[in-house]
Amino acid sequence: MSAAVMAAMNTRGRVSVCGAISHYNDVGGYSKTTDVLPLCVFKELMVEGFLVTRWASRWMEGITAMADWINSGEVKVEETVVEGFENTPNAFIGLFTGENTGKMIVKI
Repeated sequence: MSAAVMAAMNTRGRVSVCGAISHYNDVGGYSKTTDVLPLCVFKELMVEGFLVTRWASRWMEGITAMADWINSGEVKVEETVVEGFENTPNAFIGLFTGENTGKMIVKI
């Protein structure tokens, strides 16, 4: 989460954070991110990290709710479709270079 996002939050705002995949392969790791601790303190923000396995027992409930939201148009699905099996390596590399929006699909 960026400092810009946290700066725009309301006082005593709350946010859930799951993962930091954009930084997993960074040289220096998380040290490249902006220090957001002063924003957390002065804006009295609540930030809670979580792993999806916390709600493993409610997995199907989540799948059903998401399917309903997608079918009703409340949630828009974005995906990048690459044509042809021969382009699979490029699609895979694109996952790590930001060439995809949403899910990356190789259409055979």
